[in-house]
Parts: sequence; structure tokens; C-alpha cells
Amino acid sequence: MADEATRKAVSQIPLLKTHAGPRDRTLWPQRLKEEYQALIRFVEQNKAADNDWFRLESNADGTRWTGTCWFIHELLRYEFRLEFDIPVTAPLWKWEVSRFTL
Repeated sequence: MADEATRKAVSQIPLLKTHAGPRDRTLWPQRLKEEYQALIRFVEQNKAADNDWFRLESNADGTRWTGTCWFIHELLRYEFRLEFDIPVTAPLWKWEVSRFTL
């Protein structure tokens, strides 16, 4: 079960309402806009809480995402690059991170 702080944080992120994937040329731009709005809100929340831990960007059509994430342990910063593709069958099919390197 999620604690109250987690529920509050999640409730402030806009919900994704458009059920579309990259193949759906008419609805995909709307879905991508919703994805960006949720991601921007999540980043804003993290920065306000001094919990900034990732950068993420996509290609022009929103199907390939790249970025970095990091954490600090015992005063050492560990940074990872990540890449993933949104499959054309999304959102009906699961997707996974294709590359995660140190």
C-alpha cells in the first residue's frame, strides 16, 4: 500500500486519458502531449522537493526516449544512461528499457 505522501504526489500528476499508440496517427499527438504534461508536472514536483534525479527527452515523434538518471550514495554520484522505444503496438503491449548503462 502506498503511504499518504505518495498518494498526494501522484494525485497532482495529470492522468493520461487518451488510449493511443504510435500507429494511431490521429490520437497519438494528443497522447504524447498528455505524456509530456505528466512528465513535466512530475519533474516540477521533484525539483520543488529537492529530489531531482533524472533527465529524459524523446525524438520528434515520441517513440524513442533517451536520458540519464542518477543517485548519490556515500557522497558518490552514480549516473546511468537509459534508452527505450515505445512499441508501435503501445499501449496494448508492454515495453521495456532497451539499454541502461553506467
